[in-house]
Amino acid sequence: EREREREKRRKRRERGSKKHRRVGRIEYCISKCSNRKHKSETTAVMIQLAKALLFLAIPMPHAFYALLWNKPKVWKSVAKKVKVHPVELLAVVAACMKVVQALSFVFYIVTLLGTNVFMETVTTAHPLTLLFGAILFAAGQALNLGVYKALGVDGVYYGIKYGKKVPWVTGFPFNICPHPQYIGASLSIWGALWPIMRVHTGEFLDLVTVGCYWSGMYAFSSVVESH
Repeated sequence: EREREREKRRKRRERGSKKHRRVGRIEYCISKCSNRKHKSETTAVMIQLAKALLFLAIPMPHAFYALLWNKPKVWKSVAKKVKVHPVELLAVVAACMKVVQALSFVFYIVTLLGTNVFMETVTTAHPLTLLFGAILFAAGQALNLGVYKALGVDGVYYGIKYGKKVPWVTGFPFNICPHPQYIGASLSIWGALWPIMRVHTGEFLDLVTVGCYWSGMYAFSSVVESH
């Protein structure tokens, strides 16, 4: 009789232990799923934040340039207060805004596609894809450098609005296309985006949106400066 009782108690303990393990596994699975969901939600929030920062950084210099083009006296008064020529001050501010744009772009791409996105793109993209992107980027930079060489700092940074003598240039790169600086910048952007778009096809539309939006801002500036 005692043996049977001990056997019953032993079986009850085993059933309780098995039940406890099952409950533990269930709780572990629930916790793991919950952590994954939380991580996914956090990543989605970070991507949206990075996208918002980029979409604010992209139009920032274009809105600023539009203001200076149409209201040059405003910038002239600011430069007078800090005792710097308007062109020189604009060159410094423009460089800072470009740095902000570049950092915002890198932050968005890394947040969207991972920290090794650039190395992964270079190592996995087809050579022709990399070549085409490099050609676009190089062509864009050639136009940009051509503008700087032809007009100088005074011409690029609205010196004509602040008493600087800026030559009227009809040679390269102005004989290639209208607004070569802005077209060159757009080509450089698409050259940088193209390999990433081809490798990370799941985010193709997001990257195309960035490229179109950025190019649209340069188109906006070209229209402003045509009047």
